[in-house]
Amino acid sequence: MKLNRRGFLIGSAGVAAVTSLAGCVTRKVCGPRALAPGEKANVAIIGMGIQGRTALLPQFLAQYDRGAKVVACCDCDKTRREDGAKRVDAFYAKKGIASACKAVADFRDILKDPMIDMVCIATPDHWHAYMSVEAMKAGKDVYCEKPLTFTIDEARKVIAAQEKYGRIFQTGSMQRSWPVFRTAVMLVRNGIIGDLRYVDANYGNNGQKLGGPSHPMRFFDDPANAAKESEGYAQLGQAGWDMWLGPAKWRPYSNQLAPVGVNTFYPMFWRFDDDLALGYNGDWGAHHLDIAQWGMDMDKSGPYKIIRSNEPHSTNLYHGGRRQFGMKMLFKKPDGSDIELYHGPFGTWGTVFYGTKGIVAVNRGKIAVWEGSTTTPTAELRAALSDMRPIDGLAVVAAFVGKDYGTDSTDKKDANLDATLNTLIAKYDLDHAKVQLYKSPNQVQNFVECYFTRRPTISPAEVGGRGAILCGLCNISYVYDTGFAWDPVKMDFPEGCACRKMGLSLKRETYRNGWDIIV
Repeated sequence: MKLNRRGFLIGSAGVAAVTSLAGCVTRKVCGPRALAPGEKANVAIIGMGIQGRTALLPQFLAQYDRGAKVVACCDCDKTRREDGAKRVDAFYAKKGIASACKAVADFRDILKDPMIDMVCIATPDHWHAYMSVEAMKAGKDVYCEKPLTFTIDEARKVIAAQEKYGRIFQTGSMQRSWPVFRTAVMLVRNGIIGDLRYVDANYGNNGQKLGGPSHPMRFFDDPANAAKESEGYAQLGQAGWDMWLGPAKWRPYSNQLAPVGVNTFYPMFWRFDDDLALGYNGDWGAHHLDIAQWGMDMDKSGPYKIIRSNEPHSTNLYHGGRRQFGMKMLFKKPDGSDIELYHGPFGTWGTVFYGTKGIVAVNRGKIAVWEGSTTTPTAELRAALSDMRPIDGLAVVAAFVGKDYGTDSTDKKDANLDATLNTLIAKYDLDHAKVQLYKSPNQVQNFVECYFTRRPTISPAEVGGRGAILCGLCNISYVYDTGFAWDPVKMDFPEGCACRKMGLSLKRETYRNGWDIIV
């Protein structure tokens, strides 16, 4: 389905449309299911891979006292879904809570169940949009892992679906719930570093197998090891493998693409496959581009121009000749001036903001603030910031370069980082600053609380969708080795853009087996 301008903005025209499943009016937030006294809202986890099992399931289990209970674990791998259900029952048993968690093979059975109130989608990226849209149609509130979608067209559809069905939606952009990132963005948004001119978003490995953008589609991670990689297919079965692929093109099974059982590594093969994900643009880029978007105050907008990288084309056979970093995006501020966003490779800092009066750099467990006049960022300046070397004209106000403690800001506390944040908050009186940002203690907790309050989450569909669009624009620039114009209002190429004749695409060519996304 092609999403046209009228279809996307129908709600803003004040047209009321009653939805049969959600039972609410367009642009209104639908209420939750009526619960009996003492009853918990029911949660289903869809996707029991390492992210769903180790990062998300424990956080949802921790929400019992806030009114949510995990009642189903869904995965096309029998071992995984049964393992997830056992983990749930064991957790509640320790607390003396009765539990009979279901192990479900087909996510559609989850969506049909009227007793499921919330779903957490932790599948590979190519399934995110379809499951999110169908869950909202079925009256479920949705927590979906980042990047929110695989394509830009899918992002527009998920945004439209939340608008149409009025569900509570949370994108798993967990860094927005971390104090270190909120403090950094507070500094930028309150003008502490003056007029924001440049932003860096750093991710990807230059010259290494896992670079920045996605890779051309291939069947096996290591073709010389194809026989070994094929092991596990019998366990998953034809039906399970077909479900894992879903809308993506068919290819032979690889245990590096879709490991069976309770695997202990993060599969990166699918993350770098053109037909499944966006490489590090969609992995780490979804985090650091999201913080850049927040700091620029562009949650409801986007760039107007994409500039091709001038870095050398990669000679790594995995990369398909694609440049690995160096593309830029130009954003237009309300005063008509530009902010230039640059994609650089991994370093000390995930996101760096350059203003006329200073610099703010941030990453997990790390923050630094410099005061002083700045100019156009150069390779030398970026290297000095990364190494925390003295820089002429800039004075360090406060800095701490600590450790990334993992997937959740509440996992561990770092007293030194907290002290640095407190120093910055006090120095710039951020508690009383003009611009105050949404404070979320934890991405999952915020979602569950919003389920009951019906308040928008910290990362609703538009925020996550526009972040996914930034990821997609980056990847398009590298895959097609080009720059192009962009319309941030329509979320589309502008009329007359030469990129249309070049074959640049915002959508999947075909959705296999009828898994088309229809809002």
